[in-house]
Amino acid sequence: MGLMLSKLSAALEQPRLKKARSRLKKLFWSTKWLGGNIAWTAVTGAIVLVAPVFIEYERECQMFEQLAQTQSMQMNANPVL
Repeated sequence: MGLMLSKLSAALEQPRLKKARSRLKKLFWSTKWLGGNIAWTAVTGAIVLVAPVFIEYERECQMFEQLAQTQSMQMNANPVL
């Protein structure tokens, strides 16, 4: 077991493998950084662009409910003679 580990550590110390490991590490961190920025942009955009539309939709629904309630009250009222 010790022989295999020493051969493995010796193989990992080769310049080509060190360079490859370094590049993979940079690629991983660059991808993580880019993914975080993309996620932040998407969430911020959704909050800024979608939230006002949703709020206005809710306000419009309340207005239509109030209008329906008013019309219902007028229809049920006794006619003035």
